[in-house]
Parts: sequence; structure tokens; C-alpha cells
Amino acid sequence: MKYITYIGSYTDADHADGVRIYESDAETGAFTPLGALNTFESPTFMALNRDCMRLYTVLGRPAFGPAGRNGGVAAFAVKDDKLEFINEIRTGWTIPCHVSLSPDEKALVYAEYACGTPAFAGMPGAVDPHFQVQHVGDGPNKPRQNSAHAHCAVVTPDGKYLLVVDLSLDKVMAYDFANRAQGLKPVPSATIDTSRIAPGAGPRHIVFHPNGRLAFIVFELGNLVEKRSILPEGTLCNSKAAAIHLSPDGSQVLCSNRGHDSITAFNVDVETGRLEWLANTKLDGQYPRDFQFMPGGKFILAGLKESWRLASYAYDARTGKLEEVARRDGIYRPLFFAFKNPR
Repeated sequence: MKYITYIGSYTDADHADGVRIYESDAETGAFTPLGALNTFESPTFMALNRDCMRLYTVLGRPAFGPAGRNGGVAAFAVKDDKLEFINEIRTGWTIPCHVSLSPDEKALVYAEYACGTPAFAGMPGAVDPHFQVQHVGDGPNKPRQNSAHAHCAVVTPDGKYLLVVDLSLDKVMAYDFANRAQGLKPVPSATIDTSRIAPGAGPRHIVFHPNGRLAFIVFELGNLVEKRSILPEGTLCNSKAAAIHLSPDGSQVLCSNRGHDSITAFNVDVETGRLEWLANTKLDGQYPRDFQFMPGGKFILAGLKESWRLASYAYDARTGKLEEVARRDGIYRPLFFAFKNPR
């Protein structure tokens, strides 16, 4: 089955195509280009709603301010393999590094890394004015933890809390999302202090299991998922953990490693959440910042950021190993992937 695929990328003056549109074949792993959008800066992270009629993305605009203050989020209507602009709002800081939809799809939440600013925006279709909060503090792993760095913002499956993973604070901050109309109020009792697990490890992203009871955190600076190393024993290279994703059935957790340039797979005990090391696959390329399972889970599409490469891999769920099946070079610093309904 073939799917429209939206790929978010970094941009610069010589590489303006921020959103690339591809067709991906979930039965073969093949992918072919269909088009691109090049009207804004670095739409690196996206969120696609369940009926695939709206795509939301982070971005930068000169009209929003100077570099470092030109961040925003935008909404697009999805029309076949085209995207039609709806609206956008200025966020006031650098381009956000993460964006996601609340479970009821009535709000968009995002995290801004440089200044440690999470927020939400109401959006019945378009993006509306929003509330922000400012994280303050640091952690022991200097210089990366010199100041607050909000890296991921997601709403819990029950819709009660906004969880913001802050790499510098060694915390997953919790906010009262159910009562967000009054602003984002912290909930200390629901905040996760990861310094008790691994101080200075720098939590990066959190994902929820389909059963709604389990969550998994990947630590960038410590190369950990929960308390397990995601690098093979004896690894000496300088590597930073990046993306974490669950297999479609929730039976496995996969994490990418930048520097070691690999993807590690774990089996998941769905009752206890315990992880069992399955495999680590070295990739032919540098800096796999993000990857996604293609629908059906047979293949993985990855962006090898510093190699300017897209690559797809057959995934063997029995062994946890990946085997490259297709690649395309010359794609400037690809990052994020979203898959639309079958064509």
C-alpha cells in the first residue's frame, strides 16, 4: 500500500525545500518524490491529525523577528498530495523543536529548546493564540545543562497533563492541561524527577505505550532509555541519543544514536514495562536524528541528517535488525516523517 509522506527538514539560503512530499510503499520500502514547499524556514517537526486533513509544523519567518526570535507554528490543510496554508502564529523565541496534538485534537503543544519554553495553542483547525511558560534552572552536566532546554511536549493519553521533557532540568515537568483555559499551572505531584534515575543524563523525548499505562523516556546525554544503555557494551565513540519510537503493536522500543549512527531495538514486557536488549544496527550514514515506522511496521524510514540522505530499512521484528532497501542522497538535513492515508 502506498502513502503520502511528509518530511520536515532544516533549510538554509541554498536549500529552501523545508517540507518534502514523497510517496512511500509500505510493502516494499520504496519511496519517490512528489513535490516540496519552500516558503518558510526549517519546518523540522510536524504533527498530522488522525483523519489526515490537517498538518501542523514548526517554522521560522523573517516577519516574526530576527534570527533567534523568529519561531512559529503553522497549520495546513491536506488536499491529496498538496498542502494549503491556513494560518500561523509567532511563538516569540527560536523555532520550536517539537510539536504534537492533544489526544482530543483540540490543542497543539510545542517545546522550544534554546530558552526552555513550552506552550499550547487552541486550534479547531487553525492555530489560535496560546499560553506559554518559562522553565528556569540547570543541571550538573555542563555545558549542555547550563540553562533550561524544553525538548518535547506531549499530552498524557487521558488528557489531564501536559508533560514537558526538559533536558537541562533532568525533569519531565507536568502541567494541568485539563484546566488549561486558566493558563498552564504546574503539578508537582505528577512531575517526573529523572535525576533520581540518572542525574545529568538529559531526558530528551517521552512516548506512551498503546495500553495507556506505560511511558518510555530516552536520555540524550546518557544514551539511555529508562535505565538501559542504548549503545552496545564497550562502545567508546561520542554519541547522543535522539529519537524513540514504539513498534506499531507496542511490543518493541527503538532508539536512534547520533555518533554511533545506529538504531537499537528492545523487546517490551507490556505488563511491567521492562526492556530486553534485542539488537543494534549500524547505519550507512551519519546522524540519524529521527526515524519512523512506515504503516504496517515492515519498514522504517530514517533521516541521516549529516549525510543529507533518506533511507528505508526492512525491519525484522524477530531479531530487531534493520537492512537498508532504498536510499536517496542530496536531501538537505532531513528530520521528521508523517504518513498520510493510502493513495
